[in-house]
Amino acid sequence: MDRAYAGDERWGWCCPRCDRDVIVSDDPASETFRWECPTEGCRAVGFGFRSRRRARIALREYRERYRNVYR
Repeated sequence: MDRAYAGDERWGWCCPRCDRDVIVSDDPASETFRWECPTEGCRAVGFGFRSRRRARIALREYRERYRNVYR
């Protein structure tokens, strides 16, 4: 099991595409966690995570990968 360090990820999660605050929430239909950018027109979404922590780590990693695309 991978135990990636989440850093100081208590608040301030931002969409990797538009920098708007993103909320990690539970999805009762699938009993998993998800995040979705609330900005209309932004299609950034993550779903199917077993825990809120994993969803936040994935959001951070997506943000880092997205930034590196344009370097």
